[in-house]
Parts: sequence; C-alpha cells; structure tokens
Amino acid sequence: MGTNTTKLANRVPTITEQNRKWWVVVAIGIAGILVSVDFNGLTVALPTIGRDLGISTTGLQWTINAYLLAFAAPMVAFGRLSDIFGRRRVLLIGITVFIAASAFAGFSQSELWLVSARVVQGLGAAAFFAASLPIVSHAFPEKERGKGIALWAAISGLGLAAGPLVGGVLTQMVSWRWFFFFNVPLAAVAVILTLAAVRESRDETVGHHVDFGGLVTVTGGLVALVLAIQQGDTLGWGSPFVIGALGAAVLLLAAFFVIERRTDDPLIELDLFANRDFLGANAVGFVVNYGFGALLFYMTLYLQNILDYSPLRTGLVFLAFTVPLVALEARTNDVSARLGVRNSMVGGMALMAVAFVFLTRVTPTSGLVTVLVALVLAGTGIGVAYTLSNTVGMGALPDAKGGEASGVLGMVRLLGAVFGVAVTGALFKTLENEKLAELLVKAGAALDASDRQEIKGLLSGSDAAEATLKHLAPEVESQVERIVHVAFVSAFGRAMLLCMAVSILGVIAAYFIIEAASSE
Repeated sequence: MGTNTTKLANRVPTITEQNRKWWVVVAIGIAGILVSVDFNGLTVALPTIGRDLGISTTGLQWTINAYLLAFAAPMVAFGRLSDIFGRRRVLLIGITVFIAASAFAGFSQSELWLVSARVVQGLGAAAFFAASLPIVSHAFPEKERGKGIALWAAISGLGLAAGPLVGGVLTQMVSWRWFFFFNVPLAAVAVILTLAAVRESRDETVGHHVDFGGLVTVTGGLVALVLAIQQGDTLGWGSPFVIGALGAAVLLLAAFFVIERRTDDPLIELDLFANRDFLGANAVGFVVNYGFGALLFYMTLYLQNILDYSPLRTGLVFLAFTVPLVALEARTNDVSARLGVRNSMVGGMALMAVAFVFLTRVTPTSGLVTVLVALVLAGTGIGVAYTLSNTVGMGALPDAKGGEASGVLGMVRLLGAVFGVAVTGALFKTLENEKLAELLVKAGAALDASDRQEIKGLLSGSDAAEATLKHLAPEVESQVERIVHVAFVSAFGRAMLLCMAVSILGVIAAYFIIEAASSE
C-alpha cells in the first residue's frame, strides 16, 4: 500500500526550478483563455441577447466596446502598478475581479446591467493582462523568451478558437448566461496555479508614485472619443453632444501629453516610442485588432441574420478563422526564422488585407465559400502578425520596463479593437440606413415613415420591427426582408473595404518602421 502511494505521488506533476517556467505559462495561459473567450465568444450570442433583453444594435456594440474600453484605457496604469507593487499581486486581483464580474453578468436583466458588468470584467481583464506578459517574459531566460511568449500566445489563443464554439454551444443548448458562468471555475484554477507557480517580480528602478493626472486624462479622453464616434450616426455629427464629446476628447488627450512630458513618473514614457521596433509593434497591433474586432462583430450578424445560421453553426464556421490563428501563433518562431520578423509581419498583414477583399464580395445568397476563404486568410495573417508584435514590442525594451511595455502594447491593441467596432460601426450604420431608405422608396413598399424607422431595427431583432412586419401583407413582408438583407450586405461590403485600407496601413507600418537589423 505504501509503495503504491509513493508511486502515485511520484507521478503527480510537481513544480521544480527546472519546469517552473512552463507552469507559469500554463497558469497565465488558462486565464488568458478566459479573456480571449470573453472577447470573441460573446459575439456569437449577441443576436440572442439582443432579443432576450431587448437591446438594439448600438446597445449590442456597447456590450463589446464597454468591455474593450474598460480593458484598454487603464491597462497602462495597471502595467505601471504591477511594476511598482508586484506583477503577481496585480494579476491575482485582476482575475478575482474578473470572476465576480462574470457571475454578475450572467444574472443580467437589462442593457444597463449587462454593460455595467462588462465594464467591471474589462477592468479585471486589464489588470490581469498588463501583468501577464511581463510575468511570462520574466520567467524565461532571454534566449528562450520568444519561445515562451509564443507558447503563452498559443495557449491563450485556444480561447480564440474555442470562444465562438463555446458561445454557440452554450447559447443554443443552455443559455447565453452560462457563457459568463463558465468563467468562474476555470478562473479559480488559474488563481490556484498562479499562487503555486508564479514568483513576485517588480521594477526596482521606479518610485511608488502613480500618475493619476495622466490616468484620468487618457481614460477620459478615450471614452469621450469612442462615445462621439458611436453616437455620431445616431444623434448626427453636428449634434451638441457629439461635438462636445469630440472637443472633450481633444482637450483631455492634449492635457495627457502635456502632463506626461512634465511629470517625473509618467504613466507612459513617451520616449519609448522613439524605439522603432516598439513603435512598429504597437502600430501593427492596433491594425490587427482593428480588423479583428470589426470582422468578428459584423461577420456574426451576417451569418445569423442574413444566412440564418444558429449560434452553434456560427461558432463552427468561425473555426475556419480561429484554428489557423492558433496554429500560426504556436509556429511563429519557425515562420520568422525562415522569412525574418519584419517580412513575416508584413506577410501577415497582407493576408489580412486580402481577406477583407474577399469579404467585400459577399451577397445575401453567396453562401459559405467566400466567407470560409476570407476567414482562413484572416486567421493565418493575424496569427503571425499578432504574436510577432508581442515578441518585437517586449524585446525592444529592457526587462525592468516589462509592465509598462506590456501595458502600452495591450492598451494600443485593444484600442484597435474598440475603434474597429466603433468606427466601422459608425460607417456601417450610416451606409445601411441610406441604402435601406433608398431601396424602400424604389420598391414602393406600403410603409409610412414611422414603419420605415421601425424596419431599420429588424437586424437587431427589436420587438417593434418584428411587430411591424407581422402587420404587413405576406408579399410585402417578404419584399421588405429582402430589402433589409440587401441594405445590410451593401453596408457590410463597404465597411470591409475600410478594414482592408486599414490593413494596408499595417503593411506599411511593419515594413517601414520595424528595423530589420534589430528584429531579424
């Protein structure tokens, strides 16, 4: 009996100094899976949530952007705090907040409730993410750091692969609420492994002063800017609210740059951007996530509202995007060893641009072939460019600046996703409304002005739009549905054209900013 117990104990994995770095990657990677799942998995459930809670398309955008904005804006502050007070401590606080907010989101009864929970989720995710990358970087010797970051990205990327599928299965088989409840047990495992494997680290070269002036101005400026972009189409670009929000954004962001130049302990050391590799990595990260955020949000609406796919089938379609993404994240070292870091990033961004070219060609009846080709190309390109932007960005600065570097990289990338949804969304809504009004007039549909306004909410699943359709004659109802689909696809194609243009900017940034000598 004693011998068997000893043999069993010997087989149980234990943490040693030789394998600690791998345990660190697993611990941080599990939490990273959750953050990734909550970023892209929820998009599959959005149409169902909209119908269940009566949320408009704009409200659904806020369930994504509230999370991303709360994730992005304070990330630099959390990076600085992790450098000062300890990265392990900040990471654990972040995971704990994320767990509580996930449970709260699962019980949502209204748009305000859900969006508020998503804000708190984003804050927890920001604290976790700002500390995670420097922890992984610190756990590996310099010559193995690229391998460690690539492995961490691959494990975290499993959340990108599983997110749409998990969201689809839970939404269709159980309830969208379990998409949030699902986080709690996995996050608890991440906490236990972090306590066991991760050692505390901090930047001993900085003081304990926190730049609250910089934190308030950059957060307020970014929130005001996103609000202005999102409300521009709804209220009108000349409305007092939009003009005021844009003015506030300009003033606050200008104040932020002045404060950062004058304070001894800035939230962001602006001189970091004099390093071309760091600047280029941030530019590529922004562009990658711009396209990523827009693609996930609007592709979900296309698949479910135009092609009438179920949440589960939508999740399965997204595997064409996430599987190559995760596979390439794990093999970026091999790719960059053959082609060079800069050439690999340029190639990844170019594939992303080509993917958006394909998406400009979709129609209400084009089926899956075009979509699948585009998703495979986008997943392949993003898988290479995203991971290398992490590696190049973290490698460009000293280890002591790991928290700050990670915070800046994370903030810029997530702002890319925020702007991808907000800017593309503003363009999309404008184009869709114009096309819808034009087609309704041309068709001579038997609708008065109020009915036409309600029909514009059809794709968001609003009760008013559905009720309006039910009162129409069957032949008119069918005609209106076709018109709405054509308007959506027309706006979708032109919005994807904008994403293609932004991706080309990423190609230019990677080629002309990244220095080949220091990154290859």
